[in-house]
Amino acid sequence: MRVIYVIEWTLVIRPLHRYEGRLFAAEGYLFLVVHVDEARGIASVTCRMGEETLVIDMPYAEVVKRFHQAPPLLLDNLHGPAATKRISSDADGWYFQSREGRMGSYRTRSESERELIRHVLLMQSADPGTRRGRNSCVTAL
Repeated sequence: MRVIYVIEWTLVIRPLHRYEGRLFAAEGYLFLVVHVDEARGIASVTCRMGEETLVIDMPYAEVVKRFHQAPPLLLDNLHGPAATKRISSDADGWYFQSREGRMGSYRTRSESERELIRHVLLMQSADPGTRRGRNSCVTAL
């Protein structure tokens, strides 16, 4: 005699946790939602500024607002050949080329590359009509 066991799985989706692991851009920085505390209504987000990694607690409502107001992030090829071609140097220092023009000068190539990535993120997190950045979540510290 064969016994067949039937296992039923119940999928419980907790809406607050759907933001964990997602990215958003603000003021030219990339932020990652690392944890959502349902009881407190707080989301912990992390970002890297210079050599420092920050973890910031934000109201959950602010995180949701940033996701719904921001255009989708386009992060493909930030380190690809096309981005590398946008970096140049002359006697005054290092520069990068953007739609807004030549940006720089920077002391090193790596600084120019870092600022190019920051610029791309800033443009993606900016109000499309004015290309001004939104308020940074760092102000919530």
